Amino acid sequence: MPTLARKIFVVGGSGFVGQAICRAALSRGWQVLSLSRHGAPERNATTQDQTTTCVDNQVQWIKGNALEPDTYKEHLAGCDAIVHSVGVLLETSYKKLVNVGYNSSSSYAAATYESANRDTALNVARAARETPGVNTFAYISASDVLPFIDSRYISTKREVERELLAHQDQMRPIILRPGFMFSSARPITLPIAAGMEAFQTLYDRTPLGCVLKHTPVAKAAHSVLRREVVADAIINGISDPKVSGVLEIADIKRIGSAQPSLY
Repeated sequence: MPTLARKIFVVGGSGFVGQAICRAALSRGWQVLSLSRHGAPERNATTQDQTTTCVDNQVQWIKGNALEPDTYKEHLAGCDAIVHSVGVLLETSYKKLVNVGYNSSSSYAAATYESANRDTALNVARAARETPGVNTFAYISASDVLPFIDSRYISTKREVERELLAHQDQMRPIILRPGFMFSSARPITLPIAAGMEAFQTLYDRTPLGCVLKHTPVAKAAHSVLRREVVADAIINGISDPKVSGVLEIADIKRIGSAQPSLY
């Protein structure tokens, strides 16, 4: 049985994962709105493919600031679910990856783990809880699998998780904890993913695992995920009322690989 048509609001739909989420939702016939600081994204005409152009044209782009609910709250009305796909891995690189949540006078340095990972999500979630009809909030968190990354990267995401779970009686939380995500749409991620997969194989099947077991790099021995699998897990999860709470890497693979007709 096909999925029911829905209307979702994606925070960060022009970003790496957000694009895949928008595409997955549109493929089901859903209506998609996306919040961006500049509204519709400006693509490079020489590198933009036809599929990306089609997706951009079908999304209703909202120009607003994730930290200022008054700039987007009216657009939450009528939405079934909110998807928050914004996040910063390295603080100074955040604004180069996604354009959401900051005014034109802000600097790259202003995009901290607290403001980008935590505050944008908390503000949107609170606005969503105040909007009748919004029943699901999907949040892309992270598994703690990357060594040598500032601990605040994970701790700020866990703060959001706790807030969402504390209000699950008001709004169903779907919290995804992917590891490293890759896609041919971002070629630089491909060799990194290949290297991490090779490391996981060596760690699991050779004495190297015993040698590195108690070192910081041991936590990197986890599966990588295609961004499209993560996007499909979000859309399938929204469609299935039984999906709720924290989804680890194995859960994301299972739900993201399921056929839409199952939901």
